[in-house]
Amino acid sequence: MKILLIFAQLLCLLFAGQASASSFLFCDHEAALTATEKNQALNFSQVVKNVLEKSGKEVAIVSRSGTDLTRFHIRYSHSGIALKKSENTAWSVRQLYYGCDDQKPSIFDQGLAGFLMTHDDDIPSYVSVLLLPSPASEELEQTALNNKTSLQLLGSEYSANAYAFSTIYQNCNQWVVELLAYAWGNINATDNFRTNAQSWLKANDYKPTDIDTKYRYVIWLGHLIPLLHSNDHPPENVDNKIFQVSMPASVEQFVKKRYDSVSRVEMCLKDNRIVIHHGWDSIADGCIAGPDDEVLSAS
Repeated sequence: MKILLIFAQLLCLLFAGQASASSFLFCDHEAALTATEKNQALNFSQVVKNVLEKSGKEVAIVSRSGTDLTRFHIRYSHSGIALKKSENTAWSVRQLYYGCDDQKPSIFDQGLAGFLMTHDDDIPSYVSVLLLPSPASEELEQTALNNKTSLQLLGSEYSANAYAFSTIYQNCNQWVVELLAYAWGNINATDNFRTNAQSWLKANDYKPTDIDTKYRYVIWLGHLIPLLHSNDHPPENVDNKIFQVSMPASVEQFVKKRYDSVSRVEMCLKDNRIVIHHGWDSIADGCIAGPDDEVLSAS
């Protein structure tokens, strides 16, 4: 039983922040919140929106927490592009979404409140916002709002632990980083859109996140689990029990290296406390404010 529990926890890591459902399928769900908690979450989303509005930008790269991955030292699991001019509603998040009902990935524009409520309800809710300098900000906005480009970069097969340099599968964060390639890479392609994006990312030193599964049986059992695959990963990586996966941390580090003047704002909600922190260091675990952080009531 202990081995099965460890395996399930490892699956949470590999499924890039998707919340658990039956049959080992991991699908986004709105946290089961009380009326008070839902009100706090809505107030939290308004605080995030206010930060976006005050930035003077019209686009941001946003990442949120999801399944509790703290034992693996991973806070963020899912990234998207927040767009002020979204046709859905202001500051909706454009993202790759895997629909378990449809059993296929799609591009989904989700309101900020809904985006932030998709997490385990017994852990703090964290969000990280990257604000880009000009002209990178405008280039990303134009590319992300382009429906044709967004769909051209959508893979046909989803895998939560998709290898970052293969087009066999794709996960949500991989779509984001491939979109960044088209925003900033001056890529002129008429086909093989994802291959061209990954070639540019390799040439520009993009480093995916190394996930050490530690246990050989995780690789073996992965063949039996929907949405988890190893056949796209290099054999030497599989032998070493390493999956190289696009995660929010790798997306953020790539952007940070590329643009020195990019700014980062991290926010979290715990109980009735909202913490706002500026900078590349992280808010302390448990959503504990530092001496220079702003603390607001979530009521």
